[in-house]
Amino acid sequence: MKSQITGHSDKFKFPATQVYSLLDDQLHIFLRSWNGNDANQKVIDEINHFLSAANADLEVTTPFEFIENLSSMANKVRISILLANDVIYKTENKEKYLQGFELAIIFKSQQEIVWSTVGRFEIRATKNQKNISVSHGGQFLDDQILLPVSLLGIDREPHVLTGSISVKNLDSLQIHSDFDEKATSWSVEISDFN
Repeated sequence: MKSQITGHSDKFKFPATQVYSLLDDQLHIFLRSWNGNDANQKVIDEINHFLSAANADLEVTTPFEFIENLSSMANKVRISILLANDVIYKTENKEKYLQGFELAIIFKSQQEIVWSTVGRFEIRATKNQKNISVSHGGQFLDDQILLPVSLLGIDREPHVLTGSISVKNLDSLQIHSDFDEKATSWSVEISDFN
């Protein structure tokens, strides 16, 4: 998968969005820390470790339940986020809030693209040259305050949006994050799913 990032800001500015490409470029993680990058590696390691094992068909156990209307791999991506949330919640934010993250994951597994988000990330797709809204990013929930309503690591059960889409006829996926009527925005376009 290839990605191309764009962004601009007016009077408000998002924290830097860190981009990680793992598992032979099949896993893309977009991580935005709202209080420094000290715990970024904990989030990345937890997600990468769980998805590496799940992708290799190793038997993995988890305290989190599978959701019936998600594919097996979409459930595993969602669970990797919940495990990362648990680590940050218990280690960084046990006594008081120190770290919070917005997160978007794109994971390619065979003919399926799994997406999962926490925070102000919206997912769109282009299939057969037609634009499709896949998941809203919650911008309408927090259009007055730059800090998102939902962050990874600050609640025991974060609001995680997850789904999947077939690579058949998929031209590209776009992840958007906007604030202040799009005066502040960040986006990435992902393509080449072969």
